[in-house]
Amino acid sequence: MIKRFLRSFRNTGDIDNGETTSIHDFSAPYSPDAPVFEADFANMSTVEQRDFFAENGFLVIPQAIKPSELKKIHAEIVSHGLTGTTEDIWKAPSMLPLIENEKIVAPLRAIFGEEIRFFKGAYVEAPPQPDAEPGRHWLHVDYGIGERDGDFRNSCASWINVGYYLTDLSPRHAPFWVCPGSNRWYHFVPEVDMEYMNDQARMVLAKAGDAIFFHSLTVHATSDNVSNEIRQALFFSYRPAWARPIGPVPEWPQEFIDKAPPERRKLLVGMNQGLEYKFSTVAGKN
Repeated sequence: MIKRFLRSFRNTGDIDNGETTSIHDFSAPYSPDAPVFEADFANMSTVEQRDFFAENGFLVIPQAIKPSELKKIHAEIVSHGLTGTTEDIWKAPSMLPLIENEKIVAPLRAIFGEEIRFFKGAYVEAPPQPDAEPGRHWLHVDYGIGERDGDFRNSCASWINVGYYLTDLSPRHAPFWVCPGSNRWYHFVPEVDMEYMNDQARMVLAKAGDAIFFHSLTVHATSDNVSNEIRQALFFSYRPAWARPIGPVPEWPQEFIDKAPPERRKLLVGMNQGLEYKFSTVAGKN
């Protein structure tokens, strides 16, 4: 499944002449002095986090992973041989509690409501290219990526990617880019060229252990890693329970659910259920 997802993800830059260009083949040069988005994320209440996300389409959660937990994660990445881009991460025990991490789940529930579902997790490296010049990949949205290859997980009506950054971002170390407020723009279609928004893109420089939320309809991009170190990150995806995908998706294995603690288990059930499930649940209470 991850191979199909990645193959489709790398072909999201449909340009005006009808040709398809990989977001990893395209690189828009930028200055290390490019604008950086800054806000007092550390002192936001849960309500303020919700309001900021609604306004801007993204949110930073400082220190979403404690330093001691981050150390374990780094050790297990090495001991379990995680490399490149892979969804085969659950053999590393330190990954599992991140699913129900309260620092992540609380603002997610403020944004989406109490009933949310976790439907995807992946480890993603950006290898170093120290001799290259800084370059940003295609601006794009994540909604719908993968459908052409039969992966409908990203077709949910509304969902959020949570990027757990395991190394510091910097202007040379694969910074994240976002167009603030683009989640509220409805004039573009997913999988088309969005580079005309270039002047509205801002860098977001998370620290190791921070998390960045971004909505599936928020215009964003990653960058080349022109530093000397690997950029390491985890990307976890959540949706409101009502927002089922448009096609069938894999359920989490029953053994995986059965071994989960109660809080995690609630996030793992009903991957193919949505509005009908919600309506039937409400009707059953009447």
